[in-house]
Amino acid sequence: MRTTLLTKRLLAIMLILGLLVISSTAFAKDKEYKGPKKRIAVLDFEDKSSGQHGGWHDVGRGMADSLVTALVKTNRFIVIEREQINKVMAEQSFGLSGAVNPDTAAKVGKLIGVGMIVTGGITEFGIKESKLGVGGLGRLLPFGGGAGMKTNTARVALDIRFVDTSTGQILVAEKAEGEESSHGVDIDLSLAPSVEFGKEGFDETVIGKATRKVIEQAVEKITSAMENVPWQGSIVKVSGNQIFINTGSDDGRKAGNSFVVYRAGEELVDPDTGEHLGAQTEKIGKIEIVEVKDKRLSIAKPVDGSGFMRADIVKEK
Repeated sequence: MRTTLLTKRLLAIMLILGLLVISSTAFAKDKEYKGPKKRIAVLDFEDKSSGQHGGWHDVGRGMADSLVTALVKTNRFIVIEREQINKVMAEQSFGLSGAVNPDTAAKVGKLIGVGMIVTGGITEFGIKESKLGVGGLGRLLPFGGGAGMKTNTARVALDIRFVDTSTGQILVAEKAEGEESSHGVDIDLSLAPSVEFGKEGFDETVIGKATRKVIEQAVEKITSAMENVPWQGSIVKVSGNQIFINTGSDDGRKAGNSFVVYRAGEELVDPDTGEHLGAQTEKIGKIEIVEVKDKRLSIAKPVDGSGFMRADIVKEK
């Protein structure tokens, strides 16, 4: 009798646990982002850490690549591929460094058709080592009397700027920081200087763990900042009354969705300092989707206005 009662209770508990798993999975799916994906680009970060890292190379590029991967995983962004960015920057003789001013970032963004450029610099990327001798305890340790306890503390800091490509203005400036420590006796393999940045094994190093914290912070800050930035796309091609725009089923687009079209106007430059102060934008008209062609492509028709051109800016009403 007791066995039967116990079995029933166990079955009831298993049923409840199963329902909780199913409901939590369904809740997670409901929480998945299903809105329009905002188009952004991430430039290589300028390495301002003054050679603190030593064992790793191309830290600015590696950090940018890690950020791109993390942003794509959020399913909230369309991140432009590096090859396309490099091609445009080479053609414009901007160089391949991420150390660009807002003016340059805005020009790159317009050429590759994104509304927002993420750029910035790595201000810290290094490891501090401290050693605590254990004195008489040395004879108790397998390493002998010279043994000591080491603590390696890695610290990574990243300055991030968000540049609106239509105006050249820096909309947001944020900082992401990460710190991680490891402990060992005399030899600490957590440094692993032979591990290539971002490759297999890097995440297990003390500097890799600090970097991961920075990337996670950066993604949170970018996601939060971009919530206040309206979705922006571009006209890809105009053929008669057919206007091809770079948004489609991936963004949940449907026939009947309407947009306002703008054109970047004169760039405003301070005559005294040469500083880029933004650019005027001119409203061209309105368009409406008549057919969703693909994940990132739709055909629209003019609703108001005329003279629409490739690279004109498309924004939701």
